[in-house]
Amino acid sequence: MPMADNHSPEYYKGPFKRIIWIVGAILIAGTIASFTVDYIYAEELTFKQALYFGLGIACIKATAVILYFMHLLWDIKFKTISLTLASTVLFFIGMMWLTVGSEVDSVKPGQDDTTWLHGAQKDIKFKGDKSPADPTQTQ
Repeated sequence: MPMADNHSPEYYKGPFKRIIWIVGAILIAGTIASFTVDYIYAEELTFKQALYFGLGIACIKATAVILYFMHLLWDIKFKTISLTLASTVLFFIGMMWLTVGSEVDSVKPGQDDTTWLHGAQKDIKFKGDKSPADPTQTQ
């Protein structure tokens, strides 16, 4: 069915108005859920849990906006746009994994550099005991 047939003035007064209210409710519920979880569970969630939850809610809200408010659900080239969007999302996830994932085990300012310490050496260093001799230096 051509796009012009779906978007007559009567369509905006009837079924589309209900869709707009549903999408608006999804956006409001997502915002309330994000705020509530942050307000109540901020101290209990790990960084990764908060990141996954926040990005999950953001993806749901963005999908609702893209499909209905931007009218891409009715676009003839929806498959092409979906493939482009999916590729963009995968690229974004990959870049976030590279940047955020690399920060998890790296040395933060004020911390000891444990790059060359492994296994028991690292455990001894963090227990406060005297660290073993540096294995990289020859005698």
